[in-house]
Amino acid sequence: MEKNFKKVRRIIEKYNNFLLTTHLMPDGDAIGSELALAEYLNKKGKKTTIINHSCTPDYLEFLDEKKQIKIFRDNVEGYSELIKDAEVIILVDTNEFSRIKSMESHILDSKAVKVCIDHHQDLDISKFDAYISEIDYPATSQILYDFISEDKMFSIDKYTATNLYAGIMTDTGSFRYPRTDSKTFSICSDLIRRGADPVQIFDVIYSSSPKNKVLLLARFINSFKFYYNDRLAIGTVKHSDFGEFGLDVQDVEGFSSFIMTIRNVVIGIVIVELKDSKKVSLRSKGEININELAKQIGGGGHKNAAGASVSNMSMNELEDFIIKNSEKFLNRNYN
Repeated sequence: MEKNFKKVRRIIEKYNNFLLTTHLMPDGDAIGSELALAEYLNKKGKKTTIINHSCTPDYLEFLDEKKQIKIFRDNVEGYSELIKDAEVIILVDTNEFSRIKSMESHILDSKAVKVCIDHHQDLDISKFDAYISEIDYPATSQILYDFISEDKMFSIDKYTATNLYAGIMTDTGSFRYPRTDSKTFSICSDLIRRGADPVQIFDVIYSSSPKNKVLLLARFINSFKFYYNDRLAIGTVKHSDFGEFGLDVQDVEGFSSFIMTIRNVVIGIVIVELKDSKKVSLRSKGEININELAKQIGGGGHKNAAGASVSNMSMNELEDFIIKNSEKFLNRNYN
């Protein structure tokens, strides 16, 4: 990692105009990483622009107190020019250009230096000029903590600490997912010392759900189906549910974590029907490498947390495929 840190630092020192982006439907780690990295670059005198495919979920908007994040579809022509003019483009919390959706072709066509800072598996290093890829880290925000802290010319302030803490807290499932270790807690302790308020951050993100999101969760719970002696659970959200409750796909954040709280469940699947595709979130416990199942439907991710976007199957076909193909993972990996 040290070698990769140095290469990315050389790029930061050499260039002045940076563009940051992350995956569609950004979570706390994606938003926190972008904003913390942007603050670091800004304080080093760099010009920094953040453009995302998806809107920031409302429960994460408090992190962007400086209103830096732009949404590509709001000004396609103008933001395409910003992408074209960027000297360096940094993808954070994703290592796949396909995950930036509407921005993909514009970024691939750009002559900018392309950098990846991420903690997911299956990085294709041939697609980037430089990268920091640490799959043993529980969050990209934790990678950035190490990267930023190593620069003794920069002191992490309250704003940066808040974003990094939020990123780590959300991607570790409030410090309960695999790869959360003593270093994670030491880092968060330091971020609290530097101004991050753990109570306020948790309350805003997890304890302020609007009524309609709770009603959507109730509908989701009512959809649960169980297989293989309750070791596999599948929950679905229909496209019509979003219209009924005035919500969108970002409001299913946390549903995959909820399904994994059920006793005996070791594989939890959330299938969300969208207008033109299905979003699938896959979770597992222990030695079950759910990333392998995700790859079978065109997705990817981590050993115990992965996702996919599927457009070539109906809801029933997709559910049947998952049920059929989950059995071998349970038999092979679950003790």
